[in-house]
Amino acid sequence: MPIFYNQSWNLPVIVWLDHNSKLHRPDFFIEEEVVVIVVTYRQFIFGFLNTGDEFAEGNMGAKDVLMSLKWIKNHISSFNGDPNRVTVAGAQSAATIVSSLILTSAAEGLFSRVIILSGSALSPADYRSYNFGIMNKLYWNLNGPFEKLNRTNLYNILANYSTGELMIASEDIFDSTEVRDSQRLINAFGPSIEVTKNAFMNKAPIDVYKARLTNNNVEVMIGFTSLEALVKLKGFIQNKKLLKYLNYNFQYLLPFEGIKDEYGSKRYRKIREKIMEFYFVNGTIGERSLRRYAKYVSDQVIYPLLRQARLQGCVSCRNVYVYRFAFKGALNVGWDSSARNLNWSGATSGDEICYLFRCKSVNDVYNSAVASNERHFIKKIARLLANYAKCGDPTPVKKDDILGDLKWEPLKDGVSIRALNMGRKLKMADVPEEIRMMFWDQLKNEFFSEKVSKDEL
Repeated sequence: MPIFYNQSWNLPVIVWLDHNSKLHRPDFFIEEEVVVIVVTYRQFIFGFLNTGDEFAEGNMGAKDVLMSLKWIKNHISSFNGDPNRVTVAGAQSAATIVSSLILTSAAEGLFSRVIILSGSALSPADYRSYNFGIMNKLYWNLNGPFEKLNRTNLYNILANYSTGELMIASEDIFDSTEVRDSQRLINAFGPSIEVTKNAFMNKAPIDVYKARLTNNNVEVMIGFTSLEALVKLKGFIQNKKLLKYLNYNFQYLLPFEGIKDEYGSKRYRKIREKIMEFYFVNGTIGERSLRRYAKYVSDQVIYPLLRQARLQGCVSCRNVYVYRFAFKGALNVGWDSSARNLNWSGATSGDEICYLFRCKSVNDVYNSAVASNERHFIKKIARLLANYAKCGDPTPVKKDDILGDLKWEPLKDGVSIRALNMGRKLKMADVPEEIRMMFWDQLKNEFFSEKVSKDEL
């Protein structure tokens, strides 16, 4: 049945950043009278190569998003959208871009709200300056190993090689040894700090917060799944015996920026011991340690996210809303692909997507008899996010026909982090991950020169 638009409508807009616009349909938001625009952008080497000069300035994918937002600002009224009520949303790698939009002056005035799902601009995997090592390895992959880097030759190769050849050459730039020596995850082609004009980001995000240069007039909704990293641990899920070998080769990761330590040094061993003692019973990893290990790896996503929520709450004059997605149902595609036979509660990375959008991969599930709980849950989530897009408050009335008397409280400075826990019931609750956040805060204060608490502001 065709939808006839009323020319007097002035509807809120959600801009969804998605690498594949054909996978997700906006049915649930359309039912809530929200205009949805899906924006794609250049990714990987094509979107984020940074050579430190004008050949590839970096952040081209993020600049694609900026160009889209400028077009939307100027033209959305022709499609019954309100240019003053634009909400930008994205998950995982797209969430890094969304969470960066509130830190760059290049995006000011283009939107009024953001929704950040399972990502953060404060992840240490991103936002290095241009990396000579990346360029050198690309040159080796394209021109033969251990050749001395020649920028002119590299640029000619990059300009003339096919898309497929460049994709192959840019895969697995950093190996496990380099991640171990960095003590942090590394995204070779993610957002970076630019040194040229018209930069998307010219300072490290944490420095933007310290200088209070953030966009403090934007409402923020930010959240995570309860077991973010479970989707990456399929090998351990299938063979839990592998976990015990981590006792002899535990190479830790840190969810914040800072100096690197020599692998195996006294200081490295001391930090490793503290991490193992905190996360694992008696500091020992065994076959029953899978959930604890999943929490440890998940904190590489959750800690930067909660840190950004806390810092944004300190500098902003607008509300920051935090959620914790723990619903497990027939539409948890991340869990189903990696841990189908694991009888745990909770959710993993990507599990919230098919409750926000109608996913083609599970299209038959939505109207099935087994998905009645899922349909009720979808209506609640769609109403919350639609309310937020409409007025900046996900629960603006005391009594709602779908949400009842639910009240989503914004983050408050100086108290424990409270979030809307999205499980079988929707309710406000203290974030259990805050205990782990405090551990990482203490570790950073003890071993690294920079502090992570709100005192740094």
